[in-house]
Amino acid sequence: MKTIILSFMFIINVYAAQNTAYHLDTFIQKALDSSFAIELNQAQIELEKANIDSSSLWKNPDFDAAFDNGLGNSVDYTYLELSQKLPAFGEIKYKKSSAVAGLRSATHQNDITNLQVQYRAAYLFSQIAFLKSQLYILDQQISKVDYLQELSTVLEEAGDLSGLEKMRIDIMREQIIVKKQRLKKSYLKAQIQAQSLLNIDEEISLLGDTLKPKKVEITNLISSLKKSSKYRLYESKVYKSKQELALTKTKLYALPEIYLYQERENNNKNIENIVGLGFRLSIPIWNNQDSQIEIKSAQINKDSIKAKEILYMLQRDVDKYYKLYQNALTQSIQYNEGLLIPSKKFYEVSRLSYEVGEKSLLELVDAQTLYFQSQLDYNTLIFESKQYWLQLYKAASINLLKENL
Repeated sequence: MKTIILSFMFIINVYAAQNTAYHLDTFIQKALDSSFAIELNQAQIELEKANIDSSSLWKNPDFDAAFDNGLGNSVDYTYLELSQKLPAFGEIKYKKSSAVAGLRSATHQNDITNLQVQYRAAYLFSQIAFLKSQLYILDQQISKVDYLQELSTVLEEAGDLSGLEKMRIDIMREQIIVKKQRLKKSYLKAQIQAQSLLNIDEEISLLGDTLKPKKVEITNLISSLKKSSKYRLYESKVYKSKQELALTKTKLYALPEIYLYQERENNNKNIENIVGLGFRLSIPIWNNQDSQIEIKSAQINKDSIKAKEILYMLQRDVDKYYKLYQNALTQSIQYNEGLLIPSKKFYEVSRLSYEVGEKSLLELVDAQTLYFQSQLDYNTLIFESKQYWLQLYKAASINLLKENL
């Protein structure tokens, strides 16, 4: 009995290892957990934190010593010096501010990567769901056509259907098979891409409802764009460049250095110890930091322009994808009312008409083909509208995991 239970558990574990099922949120989270790019960003964040810790440190003091035999018959030290370079006024402050800006930039870059992974995962999730539903529709159509094909064989043998009419039904079935093979190829590609994104090898199954777009207000999306990670990344870059410019200006004048020294002299065989305190200051004649100030100022201007461009492009993208989403949504509604529902009624009426002898088998086949093709086209329109909705939310830098999709 124990052996049977263990064998049964083994079979269950093997089956579970061959097929992994995900809801949309768990699918996205798995993609985030498996992302090497996010791991690299996290490492960069830790590096930037270390830069903050080191930004407030002074330079290590220097120690100099001189040895000679001027004091007697043996070599002995004649000069000792301990010196310390002092930071310029405001240097520590601006170095730390620059390091903090570097951490902000790294954090915003990680947020950008996080969103890229989220939306890549959401796209693949909805694509797999779409292709699977398309394959299901084709399987239903093939099942119906198989019945008509068997019926056409009987009718041909009875002389009620010509060979050309039966050939048409056979060709139509093969066309559906070819269409299904193409879809299966696309489905396999989507599965492989999703497995690579999630860093797994088993086939992926989807649980629960697929992506359900929510009602959006474009004014709210546009007004929140200044909070987007892309825009804030360049805001941080501008701030960092300004701090680096201020840091450069602190070095316009020579950096001070103080030193404490002890000097020993042999004066008429009497060794004298001289202790003193000194101050050094280099004179900025050859390098007065003008070129560095120009470079930093140009970088501030460049990053400021880029920040404006990013905000402008985000606004344009939000407006563009909002219009495309609304258009696709309207088109799908019109298609459902104008073609899908009528084609379904037409198919049902044609089937009843065929049963009472008012329509031919080929007329029934045509009605059936129109209905299933309408389902496929309507499904495609729904999928396109979901993709535009995802692109709209991506342009607005909305975190999908916080939207409770």
